[in-house]
Amino acid sequence: MMFTASPGRWLAPAFLAMLIALCLGNFVLLAGAVFLLVLVLIGASLSTPQRVVLHRRLPRSVCWAGDSLDVERRLEVDGGMGAVYVYDPLPGETQIVSGNNLRVIWHWPGTKTYDLSYRIQCPKRGVFALREAQWETEAALGLNRRQQGTIGPPLEISVVPRNQAIRRVNEVRGRAHSRRSGEDVAVAGISTTDFMELRPYNPGDPMRSVNWKASARNSGSFNPLLVNQYEPEGRKAVWLFLDGSDYMEVGPALSPLIDEAAEASGAVAQYYLTRGYTLGAYVYNSNSDILTPELGHKQFQRLTNILTRLEPGASQQNLVEAVEKCKGFLFRLKPEVYVITRLDVHYSRWATGSPDQDSFFRGIRRLVNIRRGHRRSNQVRVVHLESGGFQGADTRLEEQALGLMRREVEPLVDRLRRSGVSVMRWDPMNEDFAAVLMRNFYAHRTHS
Repeated sequence: MMFTASPGRWLAPAFLAMLIALCLGNFVLLAGAVFLLVLVLIGASLSTPQRVVLHRRLPRSVCWAGDSLDVERRLEVDGGMGAVYVYDPLPGETQIVSGNNLRVIWHWPGTKTYDLSYRIQCPKRGVFALREAQWETEAALGLNRRQQGTIGPPLEISVVPRNQAIRRVNEVRGRAHSRRSGEDVAVAGISTTDFMELRPYNPGDPMRSVNWKASARNSGSFNPLLVNQYEPEGRKAVWLFLDGSDYMEVGPALSPLIDEAAEASGAVAQYYLTRGYTLGAYVYNSNSDILTPELGHKQFQRLTNILTRLEPGASQQNLVEAVEKCKGFLFRLKPEVYVITRLDVHYSRWATGSPDQDSFFRGIRRLVNIRRGHRRSNQVRVVHLESGGFQGADTRLEEQALGLMRREVEPLVDRLRRSGVSVMRWDPMNEDFAAVLMRNFYAHRTHS
């Protein structure tokens, strides 16, 4: 029998103690030496578990930011006796809600299966990977060499920005946007011959619009009937400009300002797409491409995919350049425009005439001029995310600092409003974006 180095270190003291006990005639020491020798021989003869198989799966690979997700793990161990360690390396953006990603079990000889599932919470938007699980076995008494390895494959989780608060805005979808209801465009006007998408059948849809071939392929679902939806005439358009610069990364590590900006973008998109608008978008200061204007649920999925994978970049592109890049779509569609950014990144340089501030206003003027002559020419909105709200005004000094930051932004807000632009100020820590959006719409109707 070949022993590892660990049993060998115990055998030498055991034989030495036995020799001393025999020389001295000490039966107590002799009994202890014999017990130690027998224990070492038994521990060395016990083998570690021979086969370790771990099955991992996620019930769903896509979830909302802030949701909990179960990681199902089933461990199969065969042969030997000893401890089995199983560990899942988790991304730093996740939190364990219940269970544990590190589990230690004691395995008796034979083949057994163990349930080692746990639950995590994904508070941050993005695409994350659960790397290969690590395992290690140790024989009883720890006198045999340990075995270890990894088990894959990695699992990918897509955490999309949460847009659930938009339901409160949807409650007023039947109200007019202006006092002159003739200027509003219906959610679904007279259909054209341009195919938009397939959607489930709703009571009241004409039977001639049913796509029978697609419905036959969908026969296994709860609502198998699918109807052709065509683009309505006279539909309106909306365009999103999202500032993806690295100065949008401020705030807590698990909830930076860029995540709140992504949530606001998704809320605006969902609000307008459900009303039949065409949506286009562009994230400047990032590596994103232009989201070509389209309408329907698939367009919302495309935008969600862009927002989920959004990584802030260096501030190398100003608003003027972003408008110039998208001008072909803007001149053709004359859309309502939302610019989602931080205004407080400019205020400290007002006295020096910041070129960054000047380029921002040139971009705003360009957007206003594009819509000039349109029947609703003032529909350019700037969404200002107040980063100071993340500081948490716990002391009088912090309250004063927060108030100072807000006062510094006031001249810039006044200048934007004098240009005919609507400014929506949002403190993500203290208010839902749906409430801000609702308040802006009501204010616009009041002054129409």
